[in-house]
Amino acid sequence: MKRALITLIVMMMVFTMVHPIKSYAATEDEIVAQMNVARTNAGLGTVTLDSNLSAAAQTRALECAEYFSHTRPDGQAWSTVSCLTNGENLARARNANQSNPENVVLAWLLSPSHKRNVMRQTCTSVGVGYYKADNGITYIVCEFN
Repeated sequence: MKRALITLIVMMMVFTMVHPIKSYAATEDEIVAQMNVARTNAGLGTVTLDSNLSAAAQTRALECAEYFSHTRPDGQAWSTVSCLTNGENLARARNANQSNPENVVLAWLLSPSHKRNVMRQTCTSVGVGYYKADNGITYIVCEFN
């Protein structure tokens, strides 16, 4: 038992070195904060960050590094990532300025279809996922309830 536990710990350490865990919690909160500023200015209620939607958004961010589209790499529609999601916004950032939360949300607000998701009156929660690929491109996904 002790040997199995040590083996498991060593494997987890090696995996973490090969695939480092990236934390974007502050940036996810900032994306939500920026969307809430726009929503409040439009007389709409605020949205909250939902962990289940964030898990779906993180899955989609990883997939977008493989195939940047609202169609998933396996050919299925984006909506198959979770039964909770009713809208999806994607962003691809080639530098730090483009991945800045203010700029991500501004880009969404300048696009009519993305703005509809941000400003949908019935939306109460969102999930945000980030993934920075080895080539330096950051993929940002927001899933809306």
